[in-house]
Amino acid sequence: MARDVSRREILAAGAAVAFGGGALAGPAQAAVGGDLAAPAKGGGGGKRPNVLFVAIDDLNDWTGFLGGYPGVRTPNLDRLAKIATGFTRAYTPAPACKPGRASILFGVEPHKSGVYTNDSGDWWQSDLADKPSIVRFFRDAGYKTIGTGKLFHGGWRHNGDEPRGNDPDAWTEFEPLTELIQSGKEILEWGPEGKTEKTEDVGRAEWLVDNVLSKRHGKPFFAAFGLRKPHMPWVVPQEWFDRYPENKLDYPLGALDVEHTGIRGNKDVRDLSDAGRAMIEQHVKDHRRIIAGKGWKSAIQAYLAAISLADHAVGLVLDGLKKGPNAADTIICVWSDHGWQLGEKLAWRKFTLWERATRVPMLIGGPGLKAGLSDTLISSIDLYPTLAQLAVGEAPKHLDGVSFAKYLRGKGGEPRDHVLSTWSLDLKEGGGANAHRHFAVRDKTYRLIVYGDGSRELYDHRVDPWEWTNLLDKTNRGQADQGAVAELERFVPKRSAPEVGDSKNEED
Repeated sequence: MARDVSRREILAAGAAVAFGGGALAGPAQAAVGGDLAAPAKGGGGGKRPNVLFVAIDDLNDWTGFLGGYPGVRTPNLDRLAKIATGFTRAYTPAPACKPGRASILFGVEPHKSGVYTNDSGDWWQSDLADKPSIVRFFRDAGYKTIGTGKLFHGGWRHNGDEPRGNDPDAWTEFEPLTELIQSGKEILEWGPEGKTEKTEDVGRAEWLVDNVLSKRHGKPFFAAFGLRKPHMPWVVPQEWFDRYPENKLDYPLGALDVEHTGIRGNKDVRDLSDAGRAMIEQHVKDHRRIIAGKGWKSAIQAYLAAISLADHAVGLVLDGLKKGPNAADTIICVWSDHGWQLGEKLAWRKFTLWERATRVPMLIGGPGLKAGLSDTLISSIDLYPTLAQLAVGEAPKHLDGVSFAKYLRGKGGEPRDHVLSTWSLDLKEGGGANAHRHFAVRDKTYRLIVYGDGSRELYDHRVDPWEWTNLLDKTNRGQADQGAVAELERFVPKRSAPEVGDSKNEED
C-alpha cells in the first residue's frame, strides 16, 4: 500500500535520531552563560537551588526533539532540549492520569499503592497517605511550595473537587485560577475557539511568571505548573489550527493500516492476543466515531494544535524564568504524565501498554547539569528521587524510583536497564485476583507485555519501533529471543496490591 511505503521510508530515514534506536551522543556538560545559568548544587553549604516543575497532560512523543510526528512545532520544548537533558527513552509507570501522577508525585509503583486506573480511589484513601508527596517533601525541607494547574489528579480546580486530592497542606500557595477553566465541551470534541491570551494554560503561565519567577524570594522555591493541554477536548484558538493545514497532514507514522478500521481486518492488530485486543476494545468506539465524523486527519490537526498551544505556554514560563532573578539558581524539570495514541492499533487515548501510550517527553536541566539528548532508560517515577537529590541532597526512603542526580552531573553511569509500566483491565477470564493486572517491561531492545491471563507480546525495537510485529504470536514465535523473554519476565511483579476503592472519577 502506498501509504505504508511512505511511513516506512520516513522510519528508515529518521528512526535512529527520533526513537533512540541508533547510537545517540551522550549529553554534553552545558556551558555557563547559555540560556540559563548554572544551578547551585543541593546539599551543600550554599543556597539550595529552586525547582521549576512543569507537568504536561496527555503529551506523547509528538515533539520536535523526540521526532514522533513530522512537522510538529514545539520550539520551546526543543530549545529547552538543547540546554537540558532530553530523555529519548522516558516512560510512565502507568498509562493514565491518576495512577501515573500518583506514582510520579509519591514515588511508589501502582502495583504497590493500589492506584491502578482513573477509577481507583484517590491517593489519600491509600497507603500513600502516610508518605510525603514530592511537594510535601520540598516544603518539609524548607522550600516555599507554589503551584497552579493540574499537578495532582484531583483537587486542582478547587471548584467542587475533593481538595485532599491535591495534598493542599503541602503547598505554601496554590492558585487554581478557576475562572480560566473551559467547560461545556464533550471530552472527544475539537475545534477552534477563543483567544490565546484567555486560555487556561497561558493564564496560569502568566500568573506563575508574575507571582513567582519574576520575584526574589527569601528561601528556595518549588514552583509547579500543570498544563491541561493537549488533554481533550482539543478546543484551542484558531491560530494554532492554522499552523497545521489538514490537507498537508499525514496519518500517524505508527498506524500500519489506515484503510481497515475494524479489529478483524486491520493488519496491525491481527497478531495480538485476546488480551491485547481487549486493550483496543476499551475505546474502539472512539475510532469508529472519529472516522465517521470529522475524520482521522481532523483529529490529528486538533491534537497538534493543542500541543503547540501547550508549548507556547511552556515558552512563557521559560522566558519568565530567564528574564527574572532566579535563572541562576533554578533546576527545570518538564514531563508528561503518559503518552497518547491517535489510532495506532485502532486505539485512541491512553490506557494501553504499548510504546505510544507509555513513552513520554522528559527534560531535566540547567547549565550546571548535562545537556543534549540521552538515550538512557528512565521512568518518570525517577523524578522524585532525582530532584530531591539534586536540590536537597537526600531523598525519602520509601521511593521506588532511582536517582539520576549523579548521571545528570556527569559523575555516574546509567542507573537503569529496564522500566516498568502497569495497567489494570478486567479481561473477564478468571484466573484469580491478579488476572486483571498487566505489565510492560521495556529495555533498550525489547518491550515485553505480560497480561494477567498469561498471554504475552514481544516487540524488537531495533527493527520494529512501531510495534507492528508481536514476536510471541504463533506465526512469529520462532523469531523471539527466548533468553531475552526470560530475562524481562524477571521484572514482572509476582504480587500486586488490591485496588484502592473505586472513586467513579469521570475525569480522564
